[in-house]
Amino acid sequence: RCVQETGINAEYMGIVHQIKQSQKVFLEGQTMDDDQEIKLEERRKTVREQAYYMKKAIDTANLRDALRYSTYMLNELKAPELSPKNYYILYMQVFDELRVLESAFREEYRRGRRMADLYESVQYAQNIIPRLYLLVTAGAVYIETNEVAAKDILNDLLEMIKGVQHPLRGLFLRYYFLKMCKDKLPDEGNEYEGEGGTFKDAVSIILGNLEEMNKLWIRMQGSSSNRVKREKERIDLKVLVGENIVRLSGLQGVTLEIYTQEVLPKLLEIISSTKDVISQQYLMECIVTAFPDEYNLKNLNTLLERTGSLNPNCDIKAIYISLMDRLADFSEENKSEIENITQDMDIFQMFKTNIDNIIEEQGQTMELRKLLDLQVAFLNFTLKTYEKRTDYVNQILKSCVVLCEKQSSTSFDEDSLKNIVKLLTYPLESLSITILSMDEYPNLMNYLPFTKRKEVAVKICQAVISTRHPLNNLTTVNQLLSFIQPLLKEEQSFGNQEPYEFEGEQQLVARLVHLVENNHPDKVFEILNAFRQPFEAADEKRQFYTYPSLIFAYIRLARQLKIYNETQGTYKKAGNAEEGGEENEEESEPQETQAYLKPELNFKVVFEIIRKLADSIASGNAELGIKLYLDILQIISECDPQREHDEFSYEIAEAALTLYEDEISDSETKRVIILQIVGVFQILNCFSEENYDTLVSNITQYCSKLLKKNEQCIAVLQCTHLFLNQHYRNEARAFECFKKCLKIAQTCLKSNIKNLNLYVSILNKFLFFLSAGVEAVHLDDIQTCINLINEKIEEFKSSNSDNVESVMRYLANTSTYVQEKKNSGAQHFVEINMPQYLSLIHISEPTRQAEISYAVFCLKKKKRYV
Repeated sequence: RCVQETGINAEYMGIVHQIKQSQKVFLEGQTMDDDQEIKLEERRKTVREQAYYMKKAIDTANLRDALRYSTYMLNELKAPELSPKNYYILYMQVFDELRVLESAFREEYRRGRRMADLYESVQYAQNIIPRLYLLVTAGAVYIETNEVAAKDILNDLLEMIKGVQHPLRGLFLRYYFLKMCKDKLPDEGNEYEGEGGTFKDAVSIILGNLEEMNKLWIRMQGSSSNRVKREKERIDLKVLVGENIVRLSGLQGVTLEIYTQEVLPKLLEIISSTKDVISQQYLMECIVTAFPDEYNLKNLNTLLERTGSLNPNCDIKAIYISLMDRLADFSEENKSEIENITQDMDIFQMFKTNIDNIIEEQGQTMELRKLLDLQVAFLNFTLKTYEKRTDYVNQILKSCVVLCEKQSSTSFDEDSLKNIVKLLTYPLESLSITILSMDEYPNLMNYLPFTKRKEVAVKICQAVISTRHPLNNLTTVNQLLSFIQPLLKEEQSFGNQEPYEFEGEQQLVARLVHLVENNHPDKVFEILNAFRQPFEAADEKRQFYTYPSLIFAYIRLARQLKIYNETQGTYKKAGNAEEGGEENEEESEPQETQAYLKPELNFKVVFEIIRKLADSIASGNAELGIKLYLDILQIISECDPQREHDEFSYEIAEAALTLYEDEISDSETKRVIILQIVGVFQILNCFSEENYDTLVSNITQYCSKLLKKNEQCIAVLQCTHLFLNQHYRNEARAFECFKKCLKIAQTCLKSNIKNLNLYVSILNKFLFFLSAGVEAVHLDDIQTCINLINEKIEEFKSSNSDNVESVMRYLANTSTYVQEKKNSGAQHFVEINMPQYLSLIHISEPTRQAEISYAVFCLKKKKRYV
């Protein structure tokens, strides 16, 4: 126990010591920051004071005092105690003040002072820092006068500023030189070209300044023990060095030829002259980003070879990614130009060779995430440069598969998995369904967990659907189904999923079925069967979304069979084509135009498959099952006018009615569904007369058993069409329906005057069949109905019913129809005595005298008031 307590105390004391050390480091750092702020503020205050006196002397045209005070101000740039970050703040303040002095030098020149004298006088400053800053400022104005060649002054300044070899001060001094002389360089087409020099002189000056600045920048690293801090400070100042390359890329004279022959070799020489990691990597990135992408594309091989020879500690991956991303954007914007370039050079192979070398050399030490970052950038470049080269994409995926094979399971962190998802989804945007032909695609997909594979599967479905590419090949469909397998079945280890996400995924799968298309029904049948197999193996909640789409796909197939039979005759059996021997083969049509029906493909097979799928849906969702049964009956009626599948159709209809009776309990749902059943059955022609009579009798009975009396009346009224349609005619049974409707309507009207609309509906149905020439409709019944409406109409209008306006409009339209029939001389309508009813909208506008529409009347009335 003592030993245990001693160990615990020692561990506790160790933790306390670590905390104290951390606090000490934090407090020291905070103290240093506070000291830096104080020292910076002191020097800035001095700069402000001396700048004030300098400006005051300039205002009084006292150049001697102005130079003296500017010297005092520039002395603050010695500042050995300031960090690079704070030194930059101080430098920017001094830089702004020196612009005032620059303007003063120009004013002195306008007053007649020789710039040569002024250029010489500033060199008498006692300290080297103020002397060189003043010399650069005066030299910039001196170049503007064109008294001396610009290249001579620039070269002189470049030599003079070599006098400052302190890394920090020298960097900022040369940066100031670059800023002041950026528009003074002799370049092609500007005022300093010619006697002032050529653009080659400008290139030489900038390259010379870059070389010296690079050396100073590297020397900042020193031999300090705090290496991380020094590296951070250097990185903060990298833009000072990179400004040289930016200026170089902006020269008009630097054409592709000059860049290839002179500029790029010198830049690469400067980079290779040192082995500093930060310097090499940053300058290479500057070359990639500063110069036009076309220049880098033409010199790609040189850049890649030199990048490969950099310090092994350089992040070559980042350089390659930057280069490939820029070239990918360039390829996308300049397609015609990139096509010409790729004909002359194999860009893909250049990148692949060098990337393979990187993976081989650094694959053991570099994280998988970083290696895959490189492959993602390479894939993006390839897709934009070689749009149709699926073989190139497959090679990249193969490299990734080989790379993943060498990794342990712990190497696949979240970032690595995201990169694999990118590798699998990027090709979908441009290649769409052609990715299915890549043999390495599923191999790489296997390295993803279930959730990521599902994410890729969703992207695949979206890509195929968005392009609307027809699925007309069985091999392609099988590959597609293997790729989207995570959407077709559930993983046991997979957690709960939001319902809306699951619904969205399954809807995507269902939409794929609608893309099945082929001129040969045999092929369509095979493809649909390929979809049916994984759909049947899935659970019921997936089948609820996928089966309906599959059912309608088979329905389309049935129509395709029907059309072919009508246009080309019945399908030839595959065996019949072989019986004719060689002569038949010579006379046969090409495979694209002549189809052969497999023995197992006929209407009965298709209908049975549809029935089986609908039964599965109906067992879990009666309402949807009834609707699907009705769709099946319609396609059978459409494809089987000879009623060869009478018994099969009867079984389906019986199943639908059984579902309605046993499974549907909600009264509103029953009303809607029975009206749908009535609507479908009146157009069917797939039953024998006996079976049809049995079915419609049951349907009429169901209509009469609805919960509400008024709903019974309307439903039974619709049943009249079951007995009077183009396929079946039984006027006696139809008249029975009318009698039943009148009886129900009479009962409803006694209970509530609002049910007068039932008589209006019955009247319209009478008139419909009367115009159709149905003898069972008697004028006495019609007139009785009209008389009852006349008797109750005033009472109905005075009621507070919500449907008064709609019923009156309906009645007015009916009376107008009867009058039009009378005027046209229709024989059956002459004896009908029906008054002219007005809708409420007419009654409320008694001032309207002419027979114009209500809308026109209101418009005229509005204009009158205006």
